Amino acid sequence: MPRYFFHFKRGQMTILDQEGVDLDDIAEAAAEAARRGRAIAARDALKSVPFSSGMIIVEDEWRTILEVRLEDIIDGGKEE
Repeated sequence: MPRYFFHFKRGQMTILDQEGVDLDDIAEAAAEAARRGRAIAARDALKSVPFSSGMIIVEDEWRTILEVRLEDIIDGGKEE
C-alpha cells in the first residue's frame, strides 16, 4: 500500500508532513487532501486568516503527484 504525504503550503513557507498515511490510491489521497484542506480552512476562517494556502501531495518516493490550492478545495466542495 503506498504512503502519501500532505505538505501544507502557506505563502513562501511549506510545512512538511514527516509521517504520511497509507492509502490505496491517488483517489483516496485526493479525498484525504480535501478533508485536511477543509479542516485547515475552517480553522483559518475562525482566526480570519485569508485563503492563500495550498497542499502538495507527495508519494512515498517523494515525487509530487498533485498540488491543490485550499480555495479550490473549498470552492469544489460547495453545492450549487
